[in-house]
Amino acid sequence: MKFAFALIALTLALGACSAESPAAKPAAQALPDAPPPPPMLDEGGACAQDLRLCADGSYVSRSGAACAFAACPGAGAK
Repeated sequence: MKFAFALIALTLALGACSAESPAAKPAAQALPDAPPPPPMLDEGGACAQDLRLCADGSYVSRSGAACAFAACPGAGAK
């Protein structure tokens, strides 16, 4: 009986040593490259959404390619 128990214990011990451990596994493959970012707009884009208060109480926003404030109404007529 002792011999059978010793044989079973030895078999289990050898089986545990020969099993693949997580360290023995090959390294995971690297992730594929990410897609390139979308192209940037050459011109256009968006202006800041701030406003300018004109003397008559109205507001003007930025516009155009340079994102400059539009002229206030009545600013050119003096």
